[in-house]
Order: sequence, then C-alpha cells, then structure tokens
Amino acid sequence: MARAADPEGRRTVGFITKCDALQAGDELSVLRIAKNEVEKLTHSWFAVKNRSTQEIADGVTIDERHKYEKAFFATQSPWVELKKDRVGTHALREFLGGLLYNHIRSEFPEVVKDIEKLAASTQKELELLGPARQTTADQRRFLTRLANAYQREVSNALSGNYDAELDGNSPMKLRMHVSKLSDRFAESMARSGHAKIFQDVHGGIDEQFARSSGDVGDIMDWIRGLYQESRGAELPGTVNPRVLENMFRQQSSPWKGVATIYIERIIATIQNFNESAFEQMVPDEDLKHKLKQGFRTILMDERGGILQTVNHYFAENLSAIREERVLARLEAAGFEDGDRFDMARVIKRFHLTNEDQAVNDIHDILKAYYKVAMKRFTDNVVLQVTERHLLGMDGPVKSLSPDLIADFEDSDLTDIAGENFSTSSARNELAVRLERFQRALEIARQAAI
Repeated sequence: MARAADPEGRRTVGFITKCDALQAGDELSVLRIAKNEVEKLTHSWFAVKNRSTQEIADGVTIDERHKYEKAFFATQSPWVELKKDRVGTHALREFLGGLLYNHIRSEFPEVVKDIEKLAASTQKELELLGPARQTTADQRRFLTRLANAYQREVSNALSGNYDAELDGNSPMKLRMHVSKLSDRFAESMARSGHAKIFQDVHGGIDEQFARSSGDVGDIMDWIRGLYQESRGAELPGTVNPRVLENMFRQQSSPWKGVATIYIERIIATIQNFNESAFEQMVPDEDLKHKLKQGFRTILMDERGGILQTVNHYFAENLSAIREERVLARLEAAGFEDGDRFDMARVIKRFHLTNEDQAVNDIHDILKAYYKVAMKRFTDNVVLQVTERHLLGMDGPVKSLSPDLIADFEDSDLTDIAGENFSTSSARNELAVRLERFQRALEIARQAAI
C-alpha cells in the first residue's frame, strides 16, 4: 500500500512492531529489513516493542512498557545490532517530530501564501457586498456612494471616455450607440419620412426623396384632388391655408412612427447601459433587481414627448424653389442665359390655368416647408428629446444622483437598500472567515519559521 503511494520510498518511514514475538529463525530476515537492506527507504526503518496481550492483562503501565522496550533492544540479540536512534518508540517519536518540523518549514512559505490569498479573496468578497446596511444612516451613506460612482460611469459613457477593456459593442459605450442610432434616425427620416414622393422642377421624381417602396403615386394628382375637394369661397388660383395644413399633416404622417422607433431604441440603449452598470457596481442581487426595476419604470414614463417646430428659413427655401421652377420653364421654352426673347412668347409659355398654378404653388410650398420642417423635426428629436430630455442633467440616465438619495424618506431607503437576511448572513460569515485568516497570518508571523 505504501509502495503504491510512494513508489520510490522517498516519503515513507518504515517501522517494525512486536520484535519480541517473532518465531525463532525469523529474526535475521526481519533484522535485514530493519537495517534498510531489503525495502530501502529514504527515511529508513524503526523497530519498536509494544505491550503484549499478557502485559496488558497484567496491568503494565506505559512507563513500565518504555522501560521493558529499552531493556529489550539493549540486551536481546540480534536487536542489539541496530543503532540506538532507530529503536524504541521514543526514538521514533523524535524522528517523526523532526521530520514534520522540516516538512512544515519547507512548505510554510507556501502555506502562508495560500492563507494570504484566501484572506485577500475573502476581503474582496466582503468589499463587494459593501458596508453593512442595517440602519437608515448606513443605507443613505451606501446609496450616496453608489450614486456618485454611477454618475462617474454616466459621465464617462456620455463623453466617450471608455474603459480600454470594454469590448467593441459593450452596452457601457453609451455615446457610441446613441450616435449610431441618431445617424440611422436621420437617414430613416430622409428616406421614409414622406408619404408622397416630391417632384423636381421638370416633373420627374426628386432624387432627394426617391425610395424603392411605399406610395410612389403622382404627388401632383394627389395635390390636385385635395385642392379640388377643398375649394371654398376663395378666388380662383388662390389656396386655402387649411389645405396646406391638411396636406402637410398627411405628407409628414410617417414621422411619428419613425421617431417612435428611434426613441424606443434610445430608451432600450439607456436601459441596457443602466443594467450593465448595475451588474458591475452592485453585487447584491436583491438591490440590483430593485434598482433595475426602478429605472425601467422611469424610462417607461419618459416615452413620447416629440417636438415639432417651424424653421425661419422656410421663406428662403420656398423662394429658391420658385426660382428653379421659372428657370426650368425658360429652358423648356428654348431660352438660355444671355438670350434676347420675345415677351409675348414668354408669357404664352408661362401661361397656366388658375388650378395648375395653384397645384404647382402648393407642391412648391409643401416641398420647401417639408424639407426644412423635416430637418428641424429630426434635429429637435435628437437634441431636445434624446440629448436634453433622456441624456440631460434631469434625464432618466442621470436620475440616480446624490440629490435624489438626499430626498429619500427613511422608508424609501429601507425598501431600496435594506439588507435581506441572506446578504446579512453572508457578510457575517465572510467577516468571521476573514478574522480567522488574519489570526492565522499573525500566528505565522510570530512563528517566523
């Protein structure tokens, strides 16, 4: 059995018992073993004499046993041939004590290192749980520290100051994700924000508004139909302002859907950031769940709120479109820059019915207004809703702040940060374990082996 565990015999100490009970003629073979001539061991062999069954029955004491053993190895042949430090339980005990001491001495530095590692890991676990949160003062102090740490994470995430160890698509890269979503939103608005495709001054599709799907019907027919349906008491060729309002509402009807998708994605991005931040900062699962749930509620309350405003460059854009239309008609009539032309011919070429003129004007006004309004709407959704409202100082992404914690009632603190039984028990267990390791290290330093 010992050979299986120690094939080379480097760690095994052999000892022979009941040397006095051997049969006549067996002594020499056993003696050779005791002299380490048969089964050779690095630490060699010991010979001892235990109490016999009769001696035990006769009440021989331990002290008497030691005397009998010493006398036996000093007088009985062939055992007198063995070295004195290799016979008797006293010699065996001294040798084993020295062997153990040397082993401890050689392994002691590693043992100390193991204890230090265990103490450090226990200390880290204890620190991850944070300080005790039994009282409201403890809870307020803990949440305030957490809020300060969270604000630093938000500031870094919004400024693009990312941890070098974050992977490329980490939720903690908040600014990167928001910028990508905002760019995609602007592209979606330009591509899909209009219900009808505007025409250029030559009557073809304006490439700025071209798309491969959706309603590609003739916008002029649509304008003419709405114009005819809305005629009132106004003079021929003039436009009822309500017609323009109605057309703009219909033409911009996809905006809400495009913007809603964008806002939903921004909110989901903020929620992913919050949850990732809490995963890193809050080891307490119960507290982590409460904080995540609180932020989900805040974000749900922030949905909507999209702004629509008018741009003061509207008149400029409308004037430019009208000028382009005039130049296009001149080119169609065969005139070029610097040509002399017959005024009557120009007037004849430019003559339109009142209805045609009204339809053209409505198209140009609607197009000019739409371009500016769409850009302004896009900018406002990004700047007012995303940047100022959702990511701003009072936005949900920054709602966990020291000021918020300061306003909490005691009951709020207990509901959010109060420790449950399992957390409290884990902290106590870790504290006891850490104390044991620290005491062991102190003993090791005093031993100085």
